[in-house]
Amino acid sequence: MLVACLGCGNGDDAPPPAATTATTIDPASAATIEVSVSYAGVPPAPRELNLRSTPACAAAHSGPVHDQSVVVRDGNLANVVVWISKGLEGRAFAPSSEPVMIDQRGCLYVPHVAAAMVGQPVEFLNSDTEAHNVHGKPDQAKGWNFIMNRRGGARRIVVETSEIGIPVGCDIHPWMQAYLAVIPHPFFGVTGEGGTVRLQGVPAGTYVVSSWHERLGTKEQSVTVEPKAVGSIQFRYDAA
Repeated sequence: MLVACLGCGNGDDAPPPAATTATTIDPASAATIEVSVSYAGVPPAPRELNLRSTPACAAAHSGPVHDQSVVVRDGNLANVVVWISKGLEGRAFAPSSEPVMIDQRGCLYVPHVAAAMVGQPVEFLNSDTEAHNVHGKPDQAKGWNFIMNRRGGARRIVVETSEIGIPVGCDIHPWMQAYLAVIPHPFFGVTGEGGTVRLQGVPAGTYVVSSWHERLGTKEQSVTVEPKAVGSIQFRYDAA
């Protein structure tokens, strides 16, 4: 189920997350999993987006704007969701009340890929003078589609079902595309240009860690971490 706040503004009227009895983790014995994601081979040339149909969108950029689906810097792959996919069964984690922010800026979604906990607010902002609509199309939860027609507007949603890679788009500006991952615990992240994610405060144990990329798919590896130890995983995506 998805609950959407229909009011605009700062989103303070969003419903609070449902109460959850969280699993206690001793920070003195918690472990860390360091994950790196690389891209082998020559990455595809980035596709230039055509913003000329909306002059205000084109004017927001000083040069060409490129598709963000495959972003590689020095062999490191950005925009990859990394999370513990197995090994936390039977544990419960209260969602953060801090919202995950997704801005509409320069007629683009920023960030291109975001991740939140189940029950954590996700806040969409509109920093443009252009109107946008935010159209989410999950497979598991109820979708959402709302207009944001004024600069500075904000609107929150809460997704109560776990799902990776929910497409989010703007029907007014079809080149606008983002992805949202919703995960039932706090041990996740999205790679930046350095291609790394650090999962901290993990209970000692054996886990399956997964990675997801919008075009290159999903991978997984197992890792065992002892108390206070640091485990490492390297995911490699190969050029098609």
